[in-house]
Amino acid sequence: MPEKQPTIYDVAEAAGVSIATVSRVMSGGSASARAREKVERAIEALKYHPSSVARGLDRHATRTFALVVSDLTNPYYAALTQGALEEAARSGYVLQLYNTALESEPDTHLIARLLEQRLDGAVLVGGIVDSSGSAEALERLMQLQKAMPLVTIGPRIEGLACINITSDLSISVRKSIAHLTALGHRRIAFIGGSARVTSATIRESAFYQEMRRLGLDADPDARNETGFTPQAGELCVTKLFSRLPRERRPTAMIAINDLVALGALRQLQRMGLRVPEDVALIGCDNQFFTPCLNPPLTTVDLHPYDHGQCAVAELVSVCSGMEQLSFSQIRECSLIVRESCGAALGVRRFD
Repeated sequence: MPEKQPTIYDVAEAAGVSIATVSRVMSGGSASARAREKVERAIEALKYHPSSVARGLDRHATRTFALVVSDLTNPYYAALTQGALEEAARSGYVLQLYNTALESEPDTHLIARLLEQRLDGAVLVGGIVDSSGSAEALERLMQLQKAMPLVTIGPRIEGLACINITSDLSISVRKSIAHLTALGHRRIAFIGGSARVTSATIRESAFYQEMRRLGLDADPDARNETGFTPQAGELCVTKLFSRLPRERRPTAMIAINDLVALGALRQLQRMGLRVPEDVALIGCDNQFFTPCLNPPLTTVDLHPYDHGQCAVAELVSVCSGMEQLSFSQIRECSLIVRESCGAALGVRRFD
């Protein structure tokens, strides 16, 4: 059996002092000369070597960040996580990963666990940001912000003083509408999402505002907030095409994300409708599978990998001694044009 390594408790017992005194001596804090001498003798006698984690706790510098995401099966969050992990490794940090539900507010158990870890900072994305609309949720996040630097990715949370990285979600929708209307489409539907997720409501509101601005028909009562999965896309198409008469059916659809677009494409093809000849389709997130679909999917790239990198880089800067600021970075999104939108068919007229 390997010899048991001495602990800080053994040092405190041998020196006849408290654990707090041992910790202060090791970290260079205040302690009497007699207490310091007793602790140093005990450390030497026991041949005690504090672990890197313990030393980090004494300095309140564990070189560890938390990354709180939602639904790692979603390639958007997987790409963001990869960017964050690689940036942390380059900077000599490690990430502790926490996974939460997309449509749930930050709970007291999660906040308590993050506080217990005594981390150097945290990156928050997904439900913990998108579903933080209540006063109770904001209070929990403010409690966390007082303990460590925070970077949020997603819609800015009013009242939370931290660094925020976000895409201009309204522009992402307007770019899609502008592209489709330039191709001749006038009946456009927005599919997927949830009223409980802030980023989804921002994009959906931007859709209806832009459609009204252009004088196009967009009935808010015909919302299709079915979620964020391929099954949600299938359900949206089924509901739309069973409810509306032929002359009012959309000739183009904008999906909340690429997973919803994937389901919509599958259901349209089951119904004998051709994409893009009968219905044009645009997704969002530019996930890895979008070029491989039949037809390849036109989509909006929100650059999640870059967001993850940037978030960790901001935390590293704060931990390196830079002043902790509260600001929001609004980063550009890109429309990636492929076959599903029908651009190759040119401008068309629709009855």
